[in-house]
Amino acid sequence: MFALSQAFFPLRVAGYAAAIFGWLLLVAPVTHAQQAADSTPMKRGDAWNDSIALARVERAIDRRGVQLADSTLLDYQATARGFLAFLAQLGEDFVDPPRVVQTEQLALRVSWWQPGRSAQQLVGRRDTTLMPASVGYYRDRYGVVLDNLPDRIRLGDGFDVADVPHPLAQGADSLYEYRRGESFSMRLPDRSIVVQEVQFRPRNPSKARAVGSVYLDIETSAVVRLQLTFTRAAILDRRIETLVVTLENSLVRGRYWLPRRQEVEVVRRSTWMDVPARGIVRGHWEVSQYTVNEGVDALTLILPKWSSLSRDSLEKWAFEGEVVNVLPPDMLVARDADVRDAQLRAETALRAAALSRPMTLAAAGRGVSDAVRYSRTEGLGLGFGLAHRWPQAITLSGRLRYGVDDVSAKGRVSLDKRPALGGAPIIELFAERQYRELGIPERAGVTNSLASLFFGSDYTSPVDARAIGVQWRPGNARHWSLRAAYENERALALVSRPLSGTFGPIKPAWSLSGMRADVARTGRFGATDARNGAWTWRATASSASGTDERDVAVRPTALRFEADALVQWPLSNGGLIVASTLLGSSLGGGLPPQWLQYAGGPRSGPGYGFHDFVGRAMASPRIEWRLPVPFPSLPLGKYGASPSRILLAPFAQAVLLHGAHPSPTVSRYQDGVYPALGVGALLFYDLLRVDVSRGLHRGTWRFAIDVDRAFWGIL
Repeated sequence: MFALSQAFFPLRVAGYAAAIFGWLLLVAPVTHAQQAADSTPMKRGDAWNDSIALARVERAIDRRGVQLADSTLLDYQATARGFLAFLAQLGEDFVDPPRVVQTEQLALRVSWWQPGRSAQQLVGRRDTTLMPASVGYYRDRYGVVLDNLPDRIRLGDGFDVADVPHPLAQGADSLYEYRRGESFSMRLPDRSIVVQEVQFRPRNPSKARAVGSVYLDIETSAVVRLQLTFTRAAILDRRIETLVVTLENSLVRGRYWLPRRQEVEVVRRSTWMDVPARGIVRGHWEVSQYTVNEGVDALTLILPKWSSLSRDSLEKWAFEGEVVNVLPPDMLVARDADVRDAQLRAETALRAAALSRPMTLAAAGRGVSDAVRYSRTEGLGLGFGLAHRWPQAITLSGRLRYGVDDVSAKGRVSLDKRPALGGAPIIELFAERQYRELGIPERAGVTNSLASLFFGSDYTSPVDARAIGVQWRPGNARHWSLRAAYENERALALVSRPLSGTFGPIKPAWSLSGMRADVARTGRFGATDARNGAWTWRATASSASGTDERDVAVRPTALRFEADALVQWPLSNGGLIVASTLLGSSLGGGLPPQWLQYAGGPRSGPGYGFHDFVGRAMASPRIEWRLPVPFPSLPLGKYGASPSRILLAPFAQAVLLHGAHPSPTVSRYQDGVYPALGVGALLFYDLLRVDVSRGLHRGTWRFAIDVDRAFWGIL
C-alpha cells in the first residue's frame, strides 16, 4: 500500500502485518456464512409468537377497519402544524450535531368523512434558508398520515418505500412475527387505560418488510402509537442510511383514537464517495383543534386528497415568531430518543445485515484535503482512496497520498467492523503513515493549502508518524474512543516554496519508536439542544525510545491531557455570548518537543504568531459577543439571497503559558499571560468568518479569513 522512501518499520512490524492478514482470512468465511444465513427465513423463538401476542395482534387487525365503519363517527376536522427541515451533518463519526440548511413551517387543514374519505389542504407556509441550497421535498411530506398508514405502505411518493405490507393488515400474521414488549398505564381525565407494546419483525428479513413496535390499547386494541423502520430490501433509494416513522394518536371525545403527533426522519449518504457527510430530512407534525361530527362543507367534499392554497394565500397565514426560533428542539439533532430507540429495537429484532445500507466499492476520503493539498513539508500532495463495505458492517478501506516535493507516499489501510445502528462496539485495525499535526487545527485544510501556496502562510506543524494498531469504541457510548498503537516519529524538513513570501521554520522533533495509547471523549452540554455547547477532551500516554537532536539515546515517558470546550448563551436582543477554553498539559521528564503543548494562531492565540507558544501546560480562554447588524443582501440565483445581516463578534482572548520550552527556536515566549483583543464578522449565512486581532503583550496585528469550523472536517 505504501511506497515509502524508507522502510515502513523494522522487522517487528511484519508480525503485526501477519496478524492483520490472518484476521482477514478469518473474517472472510464468517462473512460468507452470515450472508447465507440472512437468505433463509427466521425460525420462531420462544419469545416470539406466543399466544398472548398473537391474540393481541389478531384483535388489532380486526379493529383496524372498525373505525371506518363506526356509524357514530361521521366526520372530523383538525388543524395540523408542522415543520420540514433539511439538515447537514459533517465530521468523523458525526459527533457534532447537524446544521439546519433549510426549514419550512406549515399549516394544514385536515378533513375526514364517511365512508373513509379525506382531504388535506395546505393553508399556511413559510420557509427560511440558513445556508445556500436548493432543497425539494416529496409531496407526501406535506401531509399527515391518517389511519396509521395504509395496508400497503408507501413513503417518499413511492421512491423511498413502496408497497410494504402493514404489520396490522389482513394476512400480516403470515408475513410477520410478534412478541409482547413493555406495558404501561395512561391516565386520562375520566379513566386510566393500559397500553401494551407489541414488537414485530418479518419472518423473512430478506423481503421488503417493516420492523418496529405498535402500542395497543388493551381494552379496544386501537393503535396508540406506531413506530417502524424498514428492512434494506424495502428501501428503494440506495442513498438512504436510516428511515424511521413515528405516529402517535390521542383519544378524542373519549372514544376515537385520532392522529396527534407524527415524525419522520430520513438520513441519506452518498453511495459513490465515502466522506463523513450526510443529509437529514426531518418532518414533524402536531395535530389539534379537532371538531367531530359537525359536518363538512360542500366545497371540502370536492377537494382532492391533498391540495394547496395559492402562494399569496399561504404567506398570509399568521405564524408566530421567527421560523428558526420556534423549531422543536428535536429538529436540531441528528437522532432524537425516538429514532435511536427504533433503530436499536430493530437491530435487536433482526440481523444487522437486513438493516444496513449496502455498499460495494466507493471512493474513500475524509475531505477535500485528502485528495489535494499544499504544504511546506510536502509541496503538492495528491491522493485517492477506496473503501469496500460488506452488509455485515465490515469495511476494508485504504487511502494513499503522494507528495510531489517530498517525493514520498503517505496513507492508511484499515479493516473495521462499524455497525451503523449502534449497540455493538466499533473495532478497527489499521496501519498508517501520516504527517501528524502538533496542536489543534488553526484553520481549514483548503484555506491552509491556498494560503501556503500563494502567501507562504502554512499553519501546520507536522511530524512523520508511522503506526500500526487498533482503535475501539463502545457500542452504546461512541463518544468514547480508545486507541493503542506502536509508532515511529521523525522530524520533517522544509521541501517546498510558495509563489510569494517565505515559509517559517519547521518545529523540531526527536526520532522515537514506542507505544502510544489515546483515550478520547467528545460530548455536548444539553441532551437535545445543539445550541447549548460542546466539549471534548483527550488523554494520551506515550512511552518510546529513540534519539534527541544531538543523536543521544533517550527513553521518554509522558502523559498528555487536552480539553476543548464551547458554550453558547442566547441573549434577549439576539446576541450570543460564546465562551471557549483550550486546555493542555504534559507531564513527564525530558519530553521531546513533539510531546509538548502548542498554541498560537487564529483559533488558539489570535494576535500572535502560529505556534509561538510551546510549553508543558497552557490555557486559552475566550469570550465573544455576537451582534446582528444590517448588511446588503446578495442575490444567489436559484438559492435565493443571502441574509440582510451579518454578525459582528468582538472578542477577548488570552494565552496562559506555563513550563515554556527553554529553546528559543521552539517557543518565543516565557511563562505568563498573553492577552488579545479582536473583532470578527460572520458573513454569507455565517459560513465565512473574517477576524482582525491584536496581541497586547509582545503581539502584533493579525488578519484571518476562514470558513465555518463545522466544515473543517470535510475540507
